[in-house]
Amino acid sequence: MAQRKQNHGRAPGKTQISISLPQNLVERIDKLADQENRNRSNFIATHLERLADGTLASEPDASFKSSRKK
Repeated sequence: MAQRKQNHGRAPGKTQISISLPQNLVERIDKLADQENRNRSNFIATHLERLADGTLASEPDASFKSSRKK
């Protein structure tokens, strides 16, 4: 019988990785993620995907800016 690979509760198609970052960078990421109403993992994944696609990741999408409460 083929061995079944477990994903430990992650969504299908997701892979967990581990990296080490300076604490001050993690704090900055957490603040930016909070501003976009995202968790840390989603924020990092979204911005890495944009970076890989050649899209600037430093500014939220225009649709996000217009939907934010002031």
